[in-house]
Amino acid sequence: MVKVQTFTVVGEEKLHCASCEARVGKALRRIPGVHTVIADHQTQKIEVTFSLNETAEEVIQDRLEALGYQVKVEVSS
Repeated sequence: MVKVQTFTVVGEEKLHCASCEARVGKALRRIPGVHTVIADHQTQKIEVTFSLNETAEEVIQDRLEALGYQVKVEVSS
């Protein structure tokens, strides 16, 4: 099963530019099961499409925190 999850950067460390977006995308795409990553420094949102059979939301959140970003998981409607 594929899931699309949005994370919002809420901590002091923010996405500042296209290089930050690329860094986040590269790091998250290394996680097995992550298909796409769309990071936007203007909205501070990171949208990740991933396979629930291969990884979990918590793994992605942990990787973002390892990169220095405190994030909030957006509730899917």
